[in-house]
Parts: sequence; structure tokens; C-alpha cells
Amino acid sequence: MVTELAGTEPWRPRVLHPAGPLARVALVQSRASLLGGDDVSLAIDLDAGCALEILELGATVGHHARGGPPARLSSRVRLGPDARLVWLGEPLIAAAGCNVLRSTRIELGAGACVLLGEALVLGRVGEEPGRARALTQITFDGRPAVEETLATDPAWLLRSSVVAGGASMISALTLVGRRDPDPPPGALQAHEPATLWRSVEPARTGPGDAGAGLAQRWRDLVLGDGRRAPGIAQAGATVSHLRRLSGNQPPPSATRARSSA
Repeated sequence: MVTELAGTEPWRPRVLHPAGPLARVALVQSRASLLGGDDVSLAIDLDAGCALEILELGATVGHHARGGPPARLSSRVRLGPDARLVWLGEPLIAAAGCNVLRSTRIELGAGACVLLGEALVLGRVGEEPGRARALTQITFDGRPAVEETLATDPAWLLRSSVVAGGASMISALTLVGRRDPDPPPGALQAHEPATLWRSVEPARTGPGDAGAGLAQRWRDLVLGDGRRAPGIAQAGATVSHLRRLSGNQPPPSATRARSSA
């Protein structure tokens, strides 16, 4: 159950109907944009044996920075032993002229497992993307499992066949703490228990046909069927975010949601 909930922009967490022992939280956007100088931090902490699914209800747009400082979007996630997290995020849209730095850092305890979905849209319709840099770092039981950086500059490299070519979106599914015993073509098996799937495709919201089936199958690997995930203990999960705005803006505020399975 949820025992603490408070919120402010740009995300207001809302507790969804639980699926048995699985806690579910939606990040509802009160403002679906990032402006130059914005600094948004999201922290997620799961106790040992906790299971949490996070859902996003809309994409986020990085707008033209107008020569100002970059917008920063930082997520820090910690999973205790045997904890489980599914977070299939909506796309970050790198509009023309934007300057966005996104970082996602996840620490998994022994036996923990995470499924992370990320997507970067390369500009709105009819435009090339601005400057965006996305960093993903995941450790498993203290050991590096994934470290990946995606950048939209230089443009010649982004538009080469090595990276995106003429595609308008780069999407990723990352499973850490488990390996897919039957990975799809093109998937990568990491040295730690992890399987990575990457694709370039037209812009959209939600997984494409191939990605949707894979996301569901990997979700089942993490959570079971989502209603009776085995071995989930009574535990707590905390989701909080801190937003700092540039200029003469109100002081920072926090959003927190605490739940117990």
C-alpha cells in the first residue's frame, strides 16, 4: 500500500491499483517540457524483495535552449537484494536547438532485477535534433553491467549508418539481473547477467510491434505475470524527485511516494 504521497511539477506520482504484491506508480506530467537551465532529479529506492512498476503517461520535450545552460534530467535508482523494477519510459524528444543532459544510474543488489525502456526522438517533424546526451549506467552487486552514452552530436556521426542513419528515433530495452534464455536477433548478452536490445525506427509513443512483444516477455521474466510475482517480500519503495529552476524561481520542492507491498 502507499503510505506517503506528495507532488509538484514536472511529475506528480499517482498510485495505481496494485497487482497483488506489485506496487504500481504512474508519473503524471504537470508540464511535459524541459527548458534551458531546468534541473530535474528523480530518485527511486526499493527495499529488499520489493517489486515496483513505474509508468509514464507522456513524452518529454527538450525545447530550444536559446543559448542558455543545458537542461538536466537525472535519475538515480537503488534496488535492494532481490528487488524488482520495471520502468518502460516514454520518449525524450530532442527538439531543434535543445541542450539536454539525461543520466540514468541504477544500482542492483544481489538477486535484484530491472527492466528499463528508454527512447530518444531525433527532432520533431521536419527538423533535426538539437544537442542531447543520454548516459545509462547500471551496476549489479557492485560490478559494472552497462555503461552507455548516446549523443546527437556530431551530426555526421549520428546520421551515419553506424548510429541512426535516417531514422527518427533510437529506442532501447535493457534487462539486468536476468539473461533472456532465447534472445531475439540483434540482442546483446553482457558479461554480467544482462541482455540488451536496441533499435532505430520511426518516431512513436510506446514500444513498436517487435519491441512491445519483447518488453512484455522481459517484464514477465522480471515480475512473473504481474499478479503473483514469486518471492516478493513485505517491503517498501520510495519515489522522489527534486526540480530546480534557473533564474528567480521558487525554491526546490520534492515529490515522494512510499509504498509497501
